[in-house]
Amino acid sequence: MSREEVKKRLIEDLGVHFENMYQIPPLAARLYASLILTEQEGLTFEDCQLRRGASKSSISSALNLLLKMEIISYFTKPGDRKRYFKVSESGTFFLNKLKERLKLFQAEKEIIYKINDYHEQYNPEKHRKNQPKTSVYLNFVTESEKLLNQSIDKLKSFKED
Repeated sequence: MSREEVKKRLIEDLGVHFENMYQIPPLAARLYASLILTEQEGLTFEDCQLRRGASKSSISSALNLLLKMEIISYFTKPGDRKRYFKVSESGTFFLNKLKERLKLFQAEKEIIYKINDYHEQYNPEKHRKNQPKTSVYLNFVTESEKLLNQSIDKLKSFKED
């Protein structure tokens, strides 16, 4: 398989991953994958359109979504009116994804505590029976929160550099 064939396949694989993982539309996912894998400093709007074979409005919508999500940015070159799109260097995308996960774990922990308190007060037998499993799960959530916080701190340090 040629380099370009491998790259096309990887763009497709990454695109599917981004669609599923981050709930973004297929075109935006594949544009993001293309920007990750390009050897160029940045891709113009026209480059994006040629690579994906989509309409101008579709490309524009996808790029605007990626810009809004702060996972891509753009720059201009002196004397050139074109915008060049590239993967954002700010790290805000990964930082935001970790913060979202942290919020989910915090909400999960809060609801588990409420259920636990309810059963303890109104259904002691069920509380006693479920306590070992609840402890294991709460330990997992707590350890995950710690790891997320550590990762968030590390990403913040990259952003500050």
